[in-house]
Order: sequence, then C-alpha cells, then structure tokens
Amino acid sequence: MLNFGPTVQRDGHAWAGLSGSHGTLTTFGAGQNSPHLSVLGLRGVPTPPWECAATLAAVSVPALAADPARPVQTLQLPGITAPRITDRFTFQERDLLLRDGISTFRTNDAGQVFIERVVTTYQTSPGGAEDISYLDVETLKTLAFLRYDLRTMISLRFPRHKLADDGTAFARGQNVVTPGTLRAEIIARFLQWEALGLVEGVDQFKSGIIVVRNGSDPNRVDALLPPDLVNQFRVLAAQIEFIL
Repeated sequence: MLNFGPTVQRDGHAWAGLSGSHGTLTTFGAGQNSPHLSVLGLRGVPTPPWECAATLAAVSVPALAADPARPVQTLQLPGITAPRITDRFTFQERDLLLRDGISTFRTNDAGQVFIERVVTTYQTSPGGAEDISYLDVETLKTLAFLRYDLRTMISLRFPRHKLADDGTAFARGQNVVTPGTLRAEIIARFLQWEALGLVEGVDQFKSGIIVVRNGSDPNRVDALLPPDLVNQFRVLAAQIEFIL
C-alpha cells in the first residue's frame, strides 16, 4: 500500500467491495489496519462486489477532488442493485461495521443505493492503541491536498533562493529566504485553506507552528505544521422537551 513517507509523497487509495455475512465483514475489517483502503460491506447485493467497488470509487473520487473535506455521504451509487429488505443491515449492524473499518450504504424505498459513510480500515496506532486519526476518507484526502498545495506553493515562490537566519541584513531584491519568511508564508497559506473550508483555528495554528533551520544541515529548514482539519457534519443529537 502507498504511504505518506516524506521521500515518497505519493497519494493513492484502494477501493474494494466485500460480500458476506455481518460476521464475515466485521471479522475481515477487524483484521485490516490501513488508512489507504476502504471496503464497502455488501450482503445480498446482486451487483458483483468489484462493480460496487468501482462505482464507489467513480462517485467518491471526483467529489473528493472537488472538495476533499466535504463528506461523500448521501451520494448515489448508480447501477448498484439494492439487496432485499431482509438482507439490508440495520442501523446497529451498520454502526458495528463502521467501527470495524467497513464502509456502509443505505437504500431508499425506490431501491436506490446511497453512500452512508466511507471509512478506511485504519483502527489502531502502530503502538496498538485505538485511533480514529485516519478513520474517514475525507481526512486522508484533505491531508493529501494540504501537502501537495504547500509543496507547490514553496516550489513556485522560492525555486532558487538562498537561505539565511532571521535578522540577516541582506539587500532588498536578494533571493534570500529565512525561517521567519517561510513561517509567514505558511500562515498566509493556512488562511487560504481556511477560506476553502478545509481547516479552522488560525490562532491555534499560529501558536503551534514551528519553522527552524536544521541543526545539522545548514541548507534545510524543518517545519512542524499543526492544522486543525474541519470535520464532517454527520450526526445531530437533539432532545425535544415538549409542552402541551
């Protein structure tokens, strides 16, 4: 599977469909742990699993490319034949599937199939602790966009620049960049991400960002960015206290 390694910088995602009983699906999901794999759980669906996977990808990928943080929930999966009512998962069953890294769908009265939630199979950290960091596919795609956009911005603005410490008295017009300049540029880029609805909390970002020269390589700048990604609105928990 692909990874987010700094020397790799390739983004990819695998989309799969798996047909089986609820137990089969949860067992499979519990045995996986990849942020780059989404599996659509199917029971009694006449459409072959590989076609369901292709449809899920064909619907999700363009939507995430247009706005990686906008949830793909409620998007229709055309061409997928709905299972019989007796084969449709209950709310409780779907909730358990999601907790085990299996994506779910819903069906309306007309037999149309819609995405309920696309999750990855990532469930635990490398240390074995429960971890929801990469649970939702929107998180992965938002991070991929931020990485690519930041890298593109830096390469376009500072393609052949020299590097100096903050406070260096170089003449105006010199192609010199400092850690402070890079920090300001990254914060400015964060504001653009915020305007796009991808991140929030600029004050937290400003207080947490670190941009310094590397201690052993004088040609390198190390940056730590702590963006607070926007979340997806999935649940409204309301209590009605009525009066007669």
